[in-house]
Amino acid sequence: MAYWRRLIPENHDIQVAIDRSQCIGNGICVTLAPGAFELDASMKAVVLDPAAESEDALWAAAESCPTQAIYLSSGGEALYP
Repeated sequence: MAYWRRLIPENHDIQVAIDRSQCIGNGICVTLAPGAFELDASMKAVVLDPAAESEDALWAAAESCPTQAIYLSSGGEALYP
């Protein structure tokens, strides 16, 4: 686990947003965190239920997105990118 991830209080939920104008439909987010993401009919990622996946899975999906279209935040503070 990366150092900055350990700075997030354990009782904080991670919020997930997708910039659909940046999404190219690569699908790595769906592969890494299928409970949190899916591709819609336009082949763009949409957020389902971030709480259905582990924090590590959400981070892996965000870090693996080739266009950095996945944004993570907690308690109003931007975490990634």
